[in-house]
Amino acid sequence: MIRGLLPFVSRPSRYLGNEVNSFHKDSKRVRLKFALAFPDAYEVGMSHTGLQILYSILNSRDDTACERVFAPWIDMEAILRNRGMPLVSLESGLPLKNFDVIGFSLQYELSFTNVLNILELSSIPLLADERDEHDPIVLAGGPCAFNPEPMAEFFDAILIGEGEEAVLEIADTILQWKEARSDKGLLLKELSKVPGVYIPTFFKVRYNPDNTIAETRPLAREVGRVKKRVIRDLDTINHPTRPALPFMKVIHDRLTVEIARGCKRGCRFCQAGFIYRPYRERTLDHVEGIIHKGLAATGYEEISLLSLSAGDYSSIRQLLAEVMGRYAGERVAISLPSMRIETLTQQMMDQILRVRKTGFTLAPEAGTPRLRDVINKGVEEDGLFEATRHLAQRGWKSVKLYFMVGLPTEREEDLRAVVDLSGRLRFMRGRDRASIHVNTSVSTFIPKAHTPFQWEPQIPLADMLDGHTYLRSELREQGVRFKWQDPRMSLLEGVFARGDRRLSRVLIEAHRLGCRFDGWGEHFRFDLWERAFDSCGLSMEFYANRRRAFLEVLPWDHIDSGIEKPFLLREWEKSMKGETSSQCSGDSCEGCGICGRNGVRLQLKREVSSRPSICRGRRAISPMRIQVRVFKLGEARFLSHLEMITAFHRAARRAHLPLAYSQGFHPLPKIRFEGALPLGVESLAEVAEFELLEPIKAEIFMEKLNGELPEGLEVSSLENISPPQRMGYTKEARWCVLGFPHLNGFQEKIDAFLGRDHLIHAQMRKRGIEEIDLRSMVDKVRMRDTIPLPEMDTNLLPPSFRELLNWRGGIIEFTLREKDGRRPRAREVVSRVFGLTEEEVKGLRFIKLAET
Repeated sequence: MIRGLLPFVSRPSRYLGNEVNSFHKDSKRVRLKFALAFPDAYEVGMSHTGLQILYSILNSRDDTACERVFAPWIDMEAILRNRGMPLVSLESGLPLKNFDVIGFSLQYELSFTNVLNILELSSIPLLADERDEHDPIVLAGGPCAFNPEPMAEFFDAILIGEGEEAVLEIADTILQWKEARSDKGLLLKELSKVPGVYIPTFFKVRYNPDNTIAETRPLAREVGRVKKRVIRDLDTINHPTRPALPFMKVIHDRLTVEIARGCKRGCRFCQAGFIYRPYRERTLDHVEGIIHKGLAATGYEEISLLSLSAGDYSSIRQLLAEVMGRYAGERVAISLPSMRIETLTQQMMDQILRVRKTGFTLAPEAGTPRLRDVINKGVEEDGLFEATRHLAQRGWKSVKLYFMVGLPTEREEDLRAVVDLSGRLRFMRGRDRASIHVNTSVSTFIPKAHTPFQWEPQIPLADMLDGHTYLRSELREQGVRFKWQDPRMSLLEGVFARGDRRLSRVLIEAHRLGCRFDGWGEHFRFDLWERAFDSCGLSMEFYANRRRAFLEVLPWDHIDSGIEKPFLLREWEKSMKGETSSQCSGDSCEGCGICGRNGVRLQLKREVSSRPSICRGRRAISPMRIQVRVFKLGEARFLSHLEMITAFHRAARRAHLPLAYSQGFHPLPKIRFEGALPLGVESLAEVAEFELLEPIKAEIFMEKLNGELPEGLEVSSLENISPPQRMGYTKEARWCVLGFPHLNGFQEKIDAFLGRDHLIHAQMRKRGIEEIDLRSMVDKVRMRDTIPLPEMDTNLLPPSFRELLNWRGGIIEFTLREKDGRRPRAREVVSRVFGLTEEEVKGLRFIKLAET
């Protein structure tokens, strides 16, 4: 249903749903339909490892079909609303309201309005108490669930903690209820028995006259504080080894492998470091097995080792050495997205740069040692300079620094120190004696629930703006690139991070006013949020800028994160004295309270004995080039040129073809296409050239590559080229267009066009507007009853295209000719010759049949 809308939206590959490794199940054979909903754009959601994990786990059940849905981008939403169409899942196109369960991932407070937007576009009532057993069960989980109250009224149930085991128990409970056909109240009672599941309607909140919370009271004797769900041993749960592979470039476009969960460090501002305790590691063998299978199933060219502090992983040095020893020859790079400065060694840098220099972010967080002690960061300035010097000497041209403003006890000298530290690092010199580029990124501190700073106020908006303005001005004078997050967004995040249930009214009003994608600067409307708060009689400052009393009832006090409140209070007291705390280890413990609960403890998987690495790289034996004819048909037409190249690259890697790579900072496969086909256009006549390190039989090359290419992409007509030759440039292309609602009057327009001597057309190109004579470049325009295919074996065509062979009528054929190095675009020709609007042209299907 949604496929017909793709020609009219930007980046249509967001909505295809037929990615490599995606699941497509027969709906008649499953008993439970489960939609995973990520309330942000596709490229953000598909970068989230948790989504891939739950997608894999749920689809491992024969009785369950798990499908995905993301927040539709602005243009798609507008079309859905204008046409009265519902939001549907990617895989089957099933409307969301027809699913049994919808599970939302709450990763970011500024995505909350997108949750409401997804429900509204699906014709599902927003509030849980307005839904009955005929509506889907709406669930949520993720880090924002540790203060679920601002969103509590929208969800039937919320999972607190880790979901790998709990999601299966939830699915079982809902399936049993569904087949028993009981009322919804009974289901909620059964779900509340699943450890970690919070049922908001089972709790009632009462407020004091000063608007603070008097109590959050359970409504039944058997209901108490909700304890978070924790996985005892990461090696006992499956990590996806065949993740769905996006066509488009997503935020984290690489194979992500979680090597550890939790953090040992105890930075007092970091919510993730507390809610994901205790620290647990995967064994080296388990991690390497995931990497090996994941690369084979995806063709990714980069591995990301995921952890809150990758350098703390017990076997990190051995892991890097073995992985790079095995895959560096295949041009697989490795990145460590979260590294503490003191854990970054020269040996680790040397391993990483064996393929290419992936990015490094160093996070001092604060400019002075005093303030770093307050937040328990434990970063020494000497270590920062030493790490930067070693990076520069090994060829890194830039380094990114991350700081926060508005931290508790911050003074003016702390801000000045950010400028001084960034400026001094800029004078570090690399091997070529050039100064390293320093990119300083600054955000505003946001107090979060379940941290020692949960009682602290966030600094006022005016102070945020002053701090950012000062840093922007001073850092630019130092020649440092400065990036900052809009303080108004930080204020709003702070409001919802520690808000209560009354904020649900604000969310409904803000959504009604048009707020969505609030985490995207170009769509953030602070003025609408101000109106929403005023309309509801609530104040942002009450939630963000007010210091909480230690005895005050907090909105999240009925959520048990496993971290005891007395421990958080002790940590706050130590922070005010500038005292640090030791990291979690087998030898020391600060007594947070998490270890020992339900048998969960800190887990360190010690480094195993050294093993020989296996290098799988290839050296050129007898280089050769192969030119191929490429079909791009069916839904593959919605891939951009770069997306198509990436699809070919990763398919070739999965097929273990001996690709040759360029040299330099960022090695790229030597795959070249003759021209770039416009987005949305099909072709039987593209030409690509592959450079290989060793000879391979043409039929084997084609069989291997076609076996891995996604549907709609295929190669044929192979030609070995040895020695290498230049690819020829085509002079003429034959096209056909179908999908016209009628051809009334078209023959007269064709005759009028062909009868002209000239038809000057202005077309926009990168270098500006240029005028061309369409009549001299367009010929052989005619109406057809069937698609005029070139001579070929139609069995080579993908099934989705073979259906078009039965198309009758409404087809236009024409030839485009190059003149003076220029050629008109097929869409512009049809628009000009037949007088069609841009929207009318978008609804047509363009096919390049042949080139000469």
